[in-house]
Amino acid sequence: MSKYILTIPPDLSLKEVAEKMLEKNVGSAIVVDESRKCLGIITERDFLRLFKEGVNRFSPVKEHMKINPIMIREDKSLNEARNIMITHQIRHLPVIDYDERVVGILSFRDIFERIEKII
Repeated sequence: MSKYILTIPPDLSLKEVAEKMLEKNVGSAIVVDESRKCLGIITERDFLRLFKEGVNRFSPVKEHMKINPIMIREDKSLNEARNIMITHQIRHLPVIDYDERVVGILSFRDIFERIEKII
């Protein structure tokens, strides 16, 4: 799990989110409220779809994020995370604590790198 995550407020424009993702070299941004609870997620694949649709780049991310994303608690195993990602065909999995605050993110790349170290 990466503890370095890009969290953003829901009113940030798509353009600002894309700039932050590029600046931080991340594939997703987690939209959070003031208490760091996850409201949604937006990924680089979402941006490809939005670009194709010709969406206004100044519209707020809250209008285009995936709401109620699938998440996993921090005490769950890497195998459980992998199974969730495969089952739901997702590449980014927000990690939350028992208060449902975002504490990290797992990407498919994280899982492959971990498996590679084991082999």
